[in-house]
This record gives sequence, structure tokens and C-alpha cells, in this order.
Amino acid sequence: MPLSTLRSDLKTALTSNTNYSCYDHVPEIIIPPACLILASDPYLEPMVIGNSKNYYVRLTLEVVSTTYSNPSALTNLENDIETILGLIPLNFIVLSVSSPRIRSTNSTDLLTAEIQLQTAYTG
Repeated sequence: MPLSTLRSDLKTALTSNTNYSCYDHVPEIIIPPACLILASDPYLEPMVIGNSKNYYVRLTLEVVSTTYSNPSALTNLENDIETILGLIPLNFIVLSVSSPRIRSTNSTDLLTAEIQLQTAYTG
């Protein structure tokens, strides 16, 4: 299974809602609310040294809140995080959820948080 299929399957699982858009790539314009599936750092880690087909894959879900006032943006972001955590497939491990922060993009400031995931991959 290609890594793109892994991202696509995760996207399918996360879009079983009507609250936000989910992208398995970085779109040219981010329209909040949204969830971006991005490569994490490290992206691939070998499970066993010398075995080139079995990796741990780390992905970052960047959750982008709607651009309302700060208190409602934080509430919306927290609600989206809770929704997304409930939709993550069981073959993924949630490593952490970052604190909310401001991301400047599309000539505007957006409130975002990151969910770090890990899964096993056999290519």
C-alpha cells in the first residue's frame, strides 16, 4: 500500500462529519474550519534496522478553526479536536495534541492546533 493510500484512508475516516473540510495535502487556500494531513518529523522510522519495508509513519493533523472572535474560535477548535480524536482509525496511535496557536496564512491569522499520530506501515 502506498503512503498516499494511508493518507487517503485517514482522510476518508476523518471526513465522516459536516463540521470541517479535510485535506490529505496542503491546499493553496485554507478555508476554515479544516483539517490538514501533513508529514510529521520524523516522517518514517524503521521498525527494525536493515528491514526497508516496515516503518513507523508519523503524521500531523493540523486542525484549523473558523475565524471568529478569539473565545468562539477556541471553543470551535476544541470541538473539532474532540470530533477528530473520535474518528481516528484504531490502527493509529495519538501521540499528542499541541496547545492552540496562531498561524498566519492566506493573509489572515487562524487559530490552529496539531494532533500527532503514528501508525505501522508495511510497504
